[in-house]
Amino acid sequence: MKKNLDSYGETLFHLINFRSRQFRDSRSMIGIDYESFIILSTVGAHHLAHNTKQGSNWDSVWETTRQKHVGEFYSKKKLTIFAVAHLLDIPKETVRRKVEMLKKKKFISYTSQLGLLPSDKIEDIMKPFAKRELLSLAKFLQALKKHKALDELLNLKD
Repeated sequence: MKKNLDSYGETLFHLINFRSRQFRDSRSMIGIDYESFIILSTVGAHHLAHNTKQGSNWDSVWETTRQKHVGEFYSKKKLTIFAVAHLLDIPKETVRRKVEMLKKKKFISYTSQLGLLPSDKIEDIMKPFAKRELLSLAKFLQALKKHKALDELLNLKD
């Protein structure tokens, strides 16, 4: 890895601003704490990784969350509370409590047979947030590009 990134300060500044916006938006738009947001994101990432095709467009990705046969797949590749706790390095009991809260808010469902799944209401809840998140990500990347930090970051080697 290069000893230092020439535009490190600029990159770090914009990254911190991106994360701060994400933190604020997760609280104000979704009404959950950031740790619960990351757990919900993990459930979403698992769903996307196993239920969407590479290159899927915006509408087809949201369509997969409305499908009723999602449980067929998950009986083989289910996401468990233990797996989330392990992935995020969060105590299992904390994940269990946060999952209970997310279930009460109808963001996810959980059964021992199928594991953690996005609920059929997730589109209504997350779509406005996801749109804002993509715009925020675009602004973050544009700011890096404007300050000539994006190419440098993309070419960073270990």
